[in-house]
Amino acid sequence: MDDSIRIATALLRRDDFEGLRLAPYLCPAGYWTIGIGNRFLADGSPVTARTPPLTENDALTLLQSTLTDLRKELRDAISVPLTPYQEGALLSWQFNIGSAAMYRSTLRRLLNQGQYSAAGEQLLRWDKASVKGEMVALPGLRKRRQLERAVYFGQAVTGMSRSI
Repeated sequence: MDDSIRIATALLRRDDFEGLRLAPYLCPAGYWTIGIGNRFLADGSPVTARTPPLTENDALTLLQSTLTDLRKELRDAISVPLTPYQEGALLSWQFNIGSAAMYRSTLRRLLNQGQYSAAGEQLLRWDKASVKGEMVALPGLRKRRQLERAVYFGQAVTGMSRSI
């Protein structure tokens, strides 16, 4: 497994990110989800309440397949070189917000201008979600973005090995 995929997987497996759930569940946004935050199965079909549980190995395989697809989109959208830590952090962020939002982001624009530091700081702006029609800053997203930012800048993060 490639370093950036391994880094993104380590972030996403955290219980304060996606975590690991082998049976279908409703995520905070109200979508049926399984494994490590996947809304879709390997064949592209959506997760439903009737989706059979996965094994841990199946959940990891599904996530790695999803991250490989996301990485292709990220690499197509970013024109500057990234370290594995930058790419891993951005994959975690992209997994959470979606490729369309990543593509439209100021973070992407700044990064493509070579403004690595300013782009990394943009991660902290993505701490809001729609709650009853209003964009609200959520403590869980704030913490997630702080951890993604730390990884982007190559800083040690509790619960993640630096040897990844």
